[in-house]
Amino acid sequence: MKRFLLLPMACLMAFLLTYVDAASAQQKAAEGPITVGILLLNKPFITEFSGPLDVYHHVPAEKINVFIVSDTDKEQVTYEGMPFRANYTIDNAPKIDVLVVPSGEGSLGEDQQNARVIDWIKKAAGEAKFITSHCQGAFLLGKAGLLDNKAATTFTANTDDLQKQYPACRVQADRRVVVDGNLVTSPGGLPSYEASLYVVEQLFGRDQALSIASALIFGPSNIEAALTTK
Repeated sequence: MKRFLLLPMACLMAFLLTYVDAASAQQKAAEGPITVGILLLNKPFITEFSGPLDVYHHVPAEKINVFIVSDTDKEQVTYEGMPFRANYTIDNAPKIDVLVVPSGEGSLGEDQQNARVIDWIKKAAGEAKFITSHCQGAFLLGKAGLLDNKAATTFTANTDDLQKQYPACRVQADRRVVVDGNLVTSPGGLPSYEASLYVVEQLFGRDQALSIASALIFGPSNIEAALTTK
């Protein structure tokens, strides 16, 4: 008798799992694509934002919307001299699911004193699923109070400075990707790709992350740093 009861129960469980998966898919579709906002101030370092930009743009367009945010709508230049113009300013940017704060010429000085930018970072971070920084962008997160009682990292030459300036942060030197809850930081350069791939895995699954890793020709050590980070 018990054997015959197992069949309808198994069918019921299969139905419920299918229903839950369908409902979850419908909910995600209703929520719309994940929004990724990359904050670029005057003279950003190209490597620190091009890595995340490249990784996130490899996610199918219907799943993600990647854009640049700045404190002005005027044309600016990168540290290397390449001109760019933001898609939005901090005054009209939409809600951001993944906040990306790279570094630039002013990260250790004037950008931290830009009250409009720091206030916007606090607001955007409060609504975000993930808060990320690369290289010296961590200093702006520190100024916004987002590193308090958190583990984080920054450019290798600045880890001591970050610890002194923001003592409530547990600075992790010589780490390629540091994850603490929804805070994801890297020292910049190639690890900015790895940290971004970690976020992709969390939001879109391992298969999507591995597909992007293959497209961008990640080496085994890069994949390991990105997808096995705790």
